Amino acid sequence: MQRRHLLQALAASALPLSASLARADAGPVRLIVPFGAGGVTDLTGRTYGEYMGRAMGQSFIVENKPGAGATIGANFVVKAKPDGQTLLLGTNVTHAINPFLMKAFPYDPLKDLQAVGLFGHNGNVLVVRKDYPVDSFPAFVERAQRMKDEMTYASASIGSSAHMASELLRQSVPGGLAYRHIPFAGPSEAMSALMGGHVDFCFLNIGAAISQVQGNKVKGLAVTTRKRAASLPQIPTIAESGVPGFEVVGWMAAFVPSGTPAARVTALNAALNQVQQDAGLMKILANAAIDPEPWTPAQTTEFVKAEYAKWKRVIEKAGLEKV
Repeated sequence: MQRRHLLQALAASALPLSASLARADAGPVRLIVPFGAGGVTDLTGRTYGEYMGRAMGQSFIVENKPGAGATIGANFVVKAKPDGQTLLLGTNVTHAINPFLMKAFPYDPLKDLQAVGLFGHNGNVLVVRKDYPVDSFPAFVERAQRMKDEMTYASASIGSSAHMASELLRQSVPGGLAYRHIPFAGPSEAMSALMGGHVDFCFLNIGAAISQVQGNKVKGLAVTTRKRAASLPQIPTIAESGVPGFEVVGWMAAFVPSGTPAARVTALNAALNQVQQDAGLMKILANAAIDPEPWTPAQTTEFVKAEYAKWKRVIEKAGLEKV
């Protein structure tokens, strides 16, 4: 009996996705990216859209809907028909940071959207100019505590992953840090400020930092991930450099409107996790220093809830004003 059940299960799992997964209809799936074209979120959305479309036998149309702190795109999905035909590429910004930085936040990220699965996550690296007078994270901390609020850092924007990493670091280092935040209009502007000597340090997305570090343009002092980055293995983690438990990742996950049928959520999750086994997709993600995770909807939901609680604490402790 057990052998018969096993063979039945294996036979079911061998069915093509287009046949074995519940489909809403034959129409295209819309994947909404609430950020502009050309960034890591856009790359991730378009890559997964192509591979998931093939796996499910449905067209995936990726649409960029940036603006208003990513709430325009996210709220578009919140209001969409809950049939699994409209997905959101949500991030720590849409679900765990901006809810606590915006006065008129238009949706409840934990109630209005259902997690499908995780596209991937990536970390940041703390960088300084090549001629900056520190060569290690402990030396950076010592200098920061000596300079107090004379030390400054750049970020791409208020609420960016780099901004949040700096705030958490400020709160996590024994004795605290008192550096000042100077937000810019984007990552290239923040990098220009660093290279021009206008700020002391910044956090860069690991994928963006690889060429800068390997090209000897900046010094990477520590990464925000729990483990060392495969692309920059020589750079230690902040956690191993004197701040145990420190971790900050930017993450991207798939969401659908609440009320979407469970069978459709399961189908989308199965496709998402299946394409993470594809060597072509994995190579694209690795080149961008994105680490995928084959999580279930429940695992993704618990992760998002933990991130929501974490950044609520950090933002409230930092006393950041809502705008």
